[in-house]
Amino acid sequence: MAFLNFVQASLPIVAFLIPLIMAMVQYLGKLGISGKRQLLASMASGLVLGVMALIAELGLPPDFAYWFGYIVVGLVCGLSASGVYEAVRHASEKGANAALDAE
Repeated sequence: MAFLNFVQASLPIVAFLIPLIMAMVQYLGKLGISGKRQLLASMASGLVLGVMALIAELGLPPDFAYWFGYIVVGLVCGLSASGVYEAVRHASEKGANAALDAE
């Protein structure tokens, strides 16, 4: 039953944090941070924000298994956000290149 509560608490957090992290990474890009540093910032932001959000929702983890779960959720947030960000960036670059080729 505890695992079900954990999953029910983490799914809305992940769904909320992914667009937030993507927006933060895009903002960092406008500040001049690019490439691998942007990806690292995405993963680190997801890890920190994911763990903090779960602590706010469920409280401090009582044991290692919960800490591990919190960290995994944070990594899922950060890595998912960076993956989606990279996919959108790659697709927009391909679209821009295709439009230039059509001219």
